[in-house]
Amino acid sequence: MSPAQPRIVLAGATGRTGNAVAHGLAARDDVQLVACVAPSLSSAPTRPVPAGTQAVASLAEVTVEAEVLVDLTHADAACDTLPAALERGWHVVLGTTGIAAEELERLGTQAAGLQRGLLYAPNFAIGAVLMMQFAQQAARWLPDAEIIEMHHEAKRDAPSGTARRTAELVRVARGPRSEGPLQPGPAARGDLVDDIPVHSLRLPGAVAHQEVIFGAAGERLTIRHDALDRACYAAGVAAAVHGVTTYVGLRTGLESVL
Repeated sequence: MSPAQPRIVLAGATGRTGNAVAHGLAARDDVQLVACVAPSLSSAPTRPVPAGTQAVASLAEVTVEAEVLVDLTHADAACDTLPAALERGWHVVLGTTGIAAEELERLGTQAAGLQRGLLYAPNFAIGAVLMMQFAQQAARWLPDAEIIEMHHEAKRDAPSGTARRTAELVRVARGPRSEGPLQPGPAARGDLVDDIPVHSLRLPGAVAHQEVIFGAAGERLTIRHDALDRACYAAGVAAAVHGVTTYVGLRTGLESVL
């Protein structure tokens, strides 16, 4: 049974997204943020974490009781820390993108063996989840699509995890394209993900933005989501935390627990 107020350890708590999520979770009454982890917490972090939480530089230093690790770090760090978190008996909510599918499967197998849940969610904004679901529905009728995604200049992976997940959902849902399978072309045509061109922009001032553009004879449909403030992620993270304690093994997408 899922705890009424799952206790959370948040890794990546001083990054721009992680810090906004930390403060958002601390303000909620349906979860308990008990520890924040980030290497910069060994010195003077540029973004202070919520008062009343254990603030440590590494996962090994966490001494409080917890049920769930939320990881908002980067791919290399997550691959190092997640196995240890599962061994400690924690469920894991993974928002870090750029991790190879094979590594996710390996972590899912470990979680299942330890009777723990692992949820990989490339986006925690409820609106972004709806955008992906709407795109999946549209693809049944408008199979020709391209994706444009824009994030802040410090985002390490491109295309984004959200764009990759959207492309996967569109590819599964759609019928035959009007021109058949695409072939890799000039770089200006974007990266092919599941046979769908994805164009990535990395610019200062951006947070997270994506549009899926469908075209057919005489018409165009655009489905767009804009994350204007990172505060929008906290509600989705809380939902993920509650959901991940109710199953065993790997699930993908926030929609799998909503």
